[in-house]
Amino acid sequence: MRVVVDTNVVISGVFWSGTPGRILEGWLAGAFLLVVTAAILEEYFEVLDRVAARIGRTDLASHWKTSLFDHAEMVTPTYDYDGCRDPDDAMFVECAVSGGASHIVSGDDDLLTLKSVEDVVVLTPAQFLDCQNP
Repeated sequence: MRVVVDTNVVISGVFWSGTPGRILEGWLAGAFLLVVTAAILEEYFEVLDRVAARIGRTDLASHWKTSLFDHAEMVTPTYDYDGCRDPDDAMFVECAVSGGASHIVSGDDDLLTLKSVEDVVVLTPAQFLDCQNP
């Protein structure tokens, strides 16, 4: 299964664990393939650095930046989408459709209101875990 994970889920999983942390653990265990674009990876890294500096956990940011770079699959967006309430979220939809992902996992209402685009289903972290462990 190929999945796009929104930045808010990655950041929550790295620094605060919980359901987003379980999603990252599942990815590292091979339950799904994380699909990213250069723009998404850049956003992950920028927010990881910013949050890590604020809470004094640059070690975590460094570790996760390496894991994300080494183990996520990089795709080049070929699909153009302009149906997001927040235009900054379009990169997640474009990545998912271009990369053949089945899901986008997000806590962002602007993405969640889409429900689906093409064949990509947009789910909350809890919904995604439920569909992984019925």
